[in-house]
Amino acid sequence: MKTTNVFRMAGLAVLAAMTLTWTGCKEDTPTPKPNPNPPTPGGAKGDVAVVSMLTNPDGQSGTAWMQLVDGIAPRTIDNSKARQIGFGMPPMDVLGNYIFTIPQYGQSNIFAKWERTADGALNKVAELLLPVNSVSMHGRIYSAEKGFLSTVVGKLLIFNPTTMKLTGEIDLSAYADKGLSVPQFGSLFFDGETMYVPLWQVNTQRMPIGDPGIDLLLIDLKTNKVIKRIKDSASGLSSLGYPYGVQKNVFKDEQGDVYYVASGSFSTDPKYKTGIVRIKKGATEIDPTYNWVLNDQAIEGETGKMRWLACVYYAGNGKLYGMADMPNYWADKTKPNWLRDRSVISVEIDLRAKTVKKLPIPHSCAYSTHVSTYNDLIVFSVWGDKETGFYTYDPKTGKASDGAVIKMPGFPFWFYQFKSMIY
Repeated sequence: MKTTNVFRMAGLAVLAAMTLTWTGCKEDTPTPKPNPNPPTPGGAKGDVAVVSMLTNPDGQSGTAWMQLVDGIAPRTIDNSKARQIGFGMPPMDVLGNYIFTIPQYGQSNIFAKWERTADGALNKVAELLLPVNSVSMHGRIYSAEKGFLSTVVGKLLIFNPTTMKLTGEIDLSAYADKGLSVPQFGSLFFDGETMYVPLWQVNTQRMPIGDPGIDLLLIDLKTNKVIKRIKDSASGLSSLGYPYGVQKNVFKDEQGDVYYVASGSFSTDPKYKTGIVRIKKGATEIDPTYNWVLNDQAIEGETGKMRWLACVYYAGNGKLYGMADMPNYWADKTKPNWLRDRSVISVEIDLRAKTVKKLPIPHSCAYSTHVSTYNDLIVFSVWGDKETGFYTYDPKTGKASDGAVIKMPGFPFWFYQFKSMIY
């Protein structure tokens, strides 16, 4: 990959544009091997939606493809019947049988709505033209009448998911830290009638500024007004601003407590640490009794330490599944190469015992980090050195799939199981 000063905030399951120098090779997928099982057509009836991303050699451009598949029986798929969506941006959210996709960063301002139809098709059914230069990164849907889109201009756009019309905005420019014109935003989260909005205070190179700390707004969903700002430096963690959705770093447990994963600086600066903070049910402050810094956490089955917990999925009973970047696997020990380093491992995290265990899943790169579920199985996105696709892990037996259950070209980027069948 050629040297670059800024990598796009392209939602690449990772990335915030930062000042870094990268070097790498030209290929973005493993060298193809003869396949005894030729690809089967995608896009047919199915209870699963998947996205693959194919990059150009620079890593900053390419194409992304979304399609339906039926179950997770072992197969190889191609993109011949997939639908093209914005490169680098995972789908923003799902509402029933509708998937909402974000415009390609810097290339488009068309926000799209796709329908999984009764006859098995995946069709674009509506588009919403966003304000010029707003550059939406992600968002969340609160109800059939109300959703939010983050932008890079300090505003949250309010829209109606049913009509696909803009209905308002929340201007949060005033919450930028000194030296910044606007804040950026992390993953939005709803708890009752309160919306959590992490503030991501970064400079023009997308690097955190100032001292390490947590910055979070609470917004009343009835009035769209800020209730409170939470600023906390005692935790030792930095940045709740995972800027790309889809809920990769926030969840609520059975007790009603909300947890956020702090991303630090995406492995680039050890000063800004990764870990987990908690807001107790009914509270409006960071819980001082639960500040779990993960940079020095021992990992069962692994000698190295993580620098960045890139994404998580809460499976209940205190068990959290995630993917973590490990500097000991970087080709250049001084800096990461998100496109080429297979330095991301899959882990099981026990929130109550505060333990971390490495899972028997092949290593991936930071462009391919996503955790989801299929029935009772945990699904991991893997850009592996032997197979590329989605692997499964059974938490009941502790066994992983022998290989990728769904093999696909490019970087496996997103996996979603629809909860009900419609045909």
